[in-house]
Amino acid sequence: MTHEEFRRELKRSPEQAHRALFETYCNYVYTIVYNRLRSCASREDIEECVCSVFADVFVSYDTDKDVSGDISGFIGTIARRRAAALYRRSCARETDLPLDDEALQLPDYAQDTEKISDDGERRKVLLDTIAELGEPDATIIMQKFYYGRSARDIAGMLSLTPENIRVRCSRAVKKLKGMLEKSDISI
Repeated sequence: MTHEEFRRELKRSPEQAHRALFETYCNYVYTIVYNRLRSCASREDIEECVCSVFADVFVSYDTDKDVSGDISGFIGTIARRRAAALYRRSCARETDLPLDDEALQLPDYAQDTEKISDDGERRKVLLDTIAELGEPDATIIMQKFYYGRSARDIAGMLSLTPENIRVRCSRAVKKLKGMLEKSDISI
């Protein structure tokens, strides 16, 4: 959409002009904002920022200014500036450190090292035992419990039905529990 097209549409119907501008540039603005904020903002914050960009565009667009060409540069600049401002605010929030006594205590590294070592040994035994289940049961267990994938997603990966995945997963978990009990590990 060009500046001239947007001006003509604004004269006919401001509501239709705003709707057309939003529909044309929504994905463009969302991409700019998302790429800037994906590491520090929630989805709601990103969507709110997109709405703020369009509000800024509608408020600050000067219809009297003689400008020709595409309006995307104007919208992109507002999107980048709005996203940068939210990024700075989000990063400032994340760097605030609590100053109470508990936060300043040093950890007990001897206990942490022992716990880390025990956890590492358990993980190794667990992964080895899962591998002993064989395929596709090992893949199903890993995808379900480690990666958090649904039966439908796993079914697509393994060319099985979701029902088959659920049944195989249930059986594999029972078998895995039995194998781990022999190693004196409980789930």
